[in-house]
Amino acid sequence: MPCLSRRDRGRPLLLLLVLLAVAVVASRGDDDTYAASACRWRPYTCGGVHISYPFYLANETRAVPGRDGESYCGYPGLAVTCDGGSRAVLKLGGDSYAVSRIDYANLTVSLADADAAAAAADGCPSVDHNVTIPPDVRLFLPISAVDYLFLFANCSFGHPDADPASPKPRPPKPPSIKPVTCGDLDRPDSMTFVLPSRDVPPGDWSSACRRIFEVPVLRGAVPRDAQDPKWRSDGYDKALRAGFQLGWDRSSGGCSRCEQSGGKCGFSRAGEFLGCLCANGRMGDGGCGNTLADASSLGSVNNHHALNYGCLERLTLLACHVMASCAQQLFLPGRRREKAPGRWEKYQGVKRTGA
Repeated sequence: MPCLSRRDRGRPLLLLLVLLAVAVVASRGDDDTYAASACRWRPYTCGGVHISYPFYLANETRAVPGRDGESYCGYPGLAVTCDGGSRAVLKLGGDSYAVSRIDYANLTVSLADADAAAAAADGCPSVDHNVTIPPDVRLFLPISAVDYLFLFANCSFGHPDADPASPKPRPPKPPSIKPVTCGDLDRPDSMTFVLPSRDVPPGDWSSACRRIFEVPVLRGAVPRDAQDPKWRSDGYDKALRAGFQLGWDRSSGGCSRCEQSGGKCGFSRAGEFLGCLCANGRMGDGGCGNTLADASSLGSVNNHHALNYGCLERLTLLACHVMASCAQQLFLPGRRREKAPGRWEKYQGVKRTGA
């Protein structure tokens, strides 16, 4: 392979710099490195629950480099805390929920109020808040899977024959409802009722209760008869412990293209898509390779992408070998080459020979 002439001494150095720059840029492509430990390519088990993308561990909050604030390898709001290694906990707003199962095929997660789930087996579980899903969290309550219970706590009613003209009269208890009988929750001065939405009586009687909450439960956990003694003793207990389901949707836009290429989406705390996190430890804007992967294979290594990097390595080594060969010929001392005779010298030589 011909090299540059000795008189062009400035050109080899320029060529060397250009080739090195091309090799560096090509090796990076549109990617950048990221904290690979923040993207778990194998499920992490906590309390018998397999945690995998789009969920992530809450303490892994620096997935994307060069970004101020927290960033995650997973969907916004799907951070799971492993409580003592024995219980997986997901926060919605400021409230904690125990995770009992994540179904990645059907895109559902099963939750229960953390306090109700942790109540003693012979205790009387209760809740002290509504279920609120923040707008930036990509979860929703599936209509087909959940129903609702209303919990009326610490109710103290007035006597049906009380003088309605007395100051601040308390409404009487509707005759169609009966309190739960767990523990002392049926005391006359502090009764608790757990009713399906269809069984809540009309009227202002609920003003006699200090706390009222709406609780989602599994559709099959709602009783046919809320006045059944079995329901009022421990049936509602089982419904609260069983919890409810939330669903999530697959992403769209740039995140969807990332997932189809075998990558995982990096997001900021504000829900901004930051880039595609790939199995080789690099981050790209558009995806992890040119070959689209089926959505069910998320988390697998993109062989086509790895092959490209292997070819690039061999090309870089070849370029280095060529540059070293040229440098040896141009700069290292060696044997002077004899000058080839010109046309006139050849002619003179022929004449002399002939003479």
